[in-house]
Amino acid sequence: MRIVCIGGGPAGLYFALLMKKQNPAHEITVLERNRPDDTFGWGVVFSDQTLGNLEKADYPTYDQIRQAFH
Repeated sequence: MRIVCIGGGPAGLYFALLMKKQNPAHEITVLERNRPDDTFGWGVVFSDQTLGNLEKADYPTYDQIRQAFH
């Protein structure tokens, strides 16, 4: 499947990651209008429910996110 994700923010990148993990044969392109060093949208706070959903969907990435919390 060929997938184009418009927006390279947290949701767009995580969607792309999950789709690739679901099927490595997927061809995924993420389009982002900001420059590579821009950090808009990354001041993210996750609710307990969201963290639970991340944990169920993809434990290794969830674990990395939890370890990186400040």
